[in-house]
Amino acid sequence: MIISAQIQFIPLHTTNPMAKVDAAIALIQGSGLTHEVGPFGTSVEGPKATIQKLINDLLSVTNCEEFLLNVQYHIGENRLSNKEKVAKFR
Repeated sequence: MIISAQIQFIPLHTTNPMAKVDAAIALIQGSGLTHEVGPFGTSVEGPKATIQKLINDLLSVTNCEEFLLNVQYHIGENRLSNKEKVAKFR
């Protein structure tokens, strides 16, 4: 099943938060999922199992002592793809 998700990684109590965000984005980029980085989060799309693995990988991040991980999922056979959702604005 193909699903989409919006992922927001927010490091807490760190002197260089953007380096932690960059590391999280590198995990996303290495996941093999279709993705688009935005200013407040990254959209991904692909097989459910691959997205679940990515979320587990992000939950296992060791370079950040404390962080928030916000995830929104869009699941359904008739859902629009991420590209279709934004096409009229691009």
